[in-house]
Amino acid sequence: MHPPTGRLKLNVDGAFRFAAGEARGGGILRDHHGRCVFAFSTKYQGVFSALDAETHALRDGLVICSNHEILDILVETDSLNLMQIVTGQVSRPWELTCIIQDVAVTAQKLKAQIKYVPREANQVAHHLAGYGCSTRNFSFWESGAVLPHVVKGPYRLDKVGCPTLRP
Repeated sequence: MHPPTGRLKLNVDGAFRFAAGEARGGGILRDHHGRCVFAFSTKYQGVFSALDAETHALRDGLVICSNHEILDILVETDSLNLMQIVTGQVSRPWELTCIIQDVAVTAQKLKAQIKYVPREANQVAHHLAGYGCSTRNFSFWESGAVLPHVVKGPYRLDKVGCPTLRP
């Protein structure tokens, strides 16, 4: 669902493959028409779990919003655990204390409302996170027109409100 008129929505996702030792993340900020304001994708080093990758992606998305002075955003993640930790519903793991604290401070500064959505509602961010493995550096796009090919399909479907079903 698109955010209400006048608000922006940030969807983020992280992924971690223990066997390959790979972590990646991505996110997209959209307006009330579903148009891309910005998107990002990156590979992470030194990340040790899926929750850590999810937290890094959330932090990166919030920091980009902060750097662009974008306030009062809705944030969606498909990590229920991360949402509960950041919103103080459950205690945070000690090994993620510093980054969770950074996320909480930035979210409060931005007046960000963080909520959980199922993976089907987070497909664009999921594909951006997947794209993070194919890039060496942080990738950033300022338009939906220039998104990577593997992301354009889910982006277009999401923009017109077409639901995604879990395989």
